[in-house]
Amino acid sequence: MLALVVDTSTPAVSAGLVRVGADVQVVAETVVVDGRRHGELLALGVREVLKAGTPDLVVVGVGPGPFTGLRVGIMTAAAFGDARDLPVLGVCSLDGLAEPDSAVVTDARRKEVYWAIYDAEGQRVAGPHVTTPDGAQAAIGDRRVVGDGALLYGFATEQEPRYPSVRRLAEVAVRRHLAGEAALPLTPLYLRRPDATEPGAAKKVTA
Repeated sequence: MLALVVDTSTPAVSAGLVRVGADVQVVAETVVVDGRRHGELLALGVREVLKAGTPDLVVVGVGPGPFTGLRVGIMTAAAFGDARDLPVLGVCSLDGLAEPDSAVVTDARRKEVYWAIYDAEGQRVAGPHVTTPDGAQAAIGDRRVVGDGALLYGFATEQEPRYPSVRRLAEVAVRRHLAGEAALPLTPLYLRRPDATEPGAAKKVTA
């Protein structure tokens, strides 16, 4: 089974074509780290990886991450799936970084991080959450930590992995799909409350 995988939850704009079967193989992949050009770069990446084959389904990381970047990935995946009449599977982007008995920490900006904890089988057992780095550190304890937020706030010194892997996202999403588990809805997993709020009732200016 071939999966077209896209993720725009971090500064890495990722697209890949991944074969999932008895093993998992990346057939084609493009990754460009540029957090301000998701809309421009993702379409180019998708076009490039599709030269390697025709997908049977689409996998998209739905976050957590910046709202604008997430919308680019989700809308691209949804539009492609609709045009080709393919299923589109949403998956937590942090799962694309997970390793057995580890924690994933990514930059949430505003001096906060997104984080999740994974057990010895690589299954998520806590999160995703958004907190201060200190709050995440207290919850994570002495587990191995990966992700760009781990590097930014000194949780870890290792350089890899920093961003979600298309291979891991495809593996998680497809195997859950084949097991009959529901995919995440195609809406950004933002975690924060919106900055904008509905205006309240107008105040009287006269008695």
